[in-house]
Amino acid sequence: MAAHAVGKLPSLASGAVAMLLGHLAHGTGWPIPEGGSARIADALARDITAAGGIFHTDHDVTSLDELPRAKVVLLDTSPRTFARIAGDRLPAGYRRGLARFRYGPAAAKVDFLVSEPIPWANPAVGEAATVHLGGTQAEMFRAETAATAGIRTQEPFVLLVDPAQADPSRARPGRRPVWAYAHVPNGDRTDPTEMITARIERYAPGFTDTVIHRRGISGAELDAYNPNYVGGDIGAGAMTLWQSLMRPVPRFDPYRTPLTRVYLCSASTPPGPSVHGMSGYLAALSALRREFGIRTPPGLGPLPINR
Repeated sequence: MAAHAVGKLPSLASGAVAMLLGHLAHGTGWPIPEGGSARIADALARDITAAGGIFHTDHDVTSLDELPRAKVVLLDTSPRTFARIAGDRLPAGYRRGLARFRYGPAAAKVDFLVSEPIPWANPAVGEAATVHLGGTQAEMFRAETAATAGIRTQEPFVLLVDPAQADPSRARPGRRPVWAYAHVPNGDRTDPTEMITARIERYAPGFTDTVIHRRGISGAELDAYNPNYVGGDIGAGAMTLWQSLMRPVPRFDPYRTPLTRVYLCSASTPPGPSVHGMSGYLAALSALRREFGIRTPPGLGPLPINR
């Protein structure tokens, strides 16, 4: 699922992320992997298992005691989840800091199966695999600010993905996947199906007639599906200026926790959502440096974290 900066608009934090994503889009575009995003996870899994790694799935970890003995533990979790599984091991001050961490608006998603390409009013829009539906700048500012304030609107910002536009193998004759999500208040339980469908219909009259099947997932249901999506926040934390710099709590090394050899590596740490792959990378570098004295991994040049 795509993620990007959400929150009150205009804001310096969201503007900085938008500038970064804009540069990336103009440089190489926003690629979609052939065959779907699961291909990325499959490739990473093959690389890890080839190096002797083992995956354990379909198990909800409720305590750090359930984890096997390891030299380093990297947790790709929200602060809420970390606090839950760490329990009383965490110092009171650090636990209070995690409890103060703010989460952003939720994503409410709809999966569509359609019979034909989206009938955009402007055919040029159909050339893009990822489309942002927000109306005018004023409308987008109003919708995003409302969602951040916990106010639900019938005209939210919607991000839509038409995978087959970039990867024709995703489509079959008379069958084509499309999915879209809207920004809604954190914890919102409303089925977003009608709202998102109407939002797409505004820009693509006749879209509803192409829908074969659709499935809505509310923000609250996303939280139930993945407890790290707190209240449906897929960005793992509100994008305020403070939390852009100090997440999840103010620390010189935000990845290192008070627990021995336990590190956080999720989007709840810098640099945050949209570029959250860097969170895991920087957390791993922090662990290598502090636990093993390795300042630069073999084969790599000087790294920003060491400067």
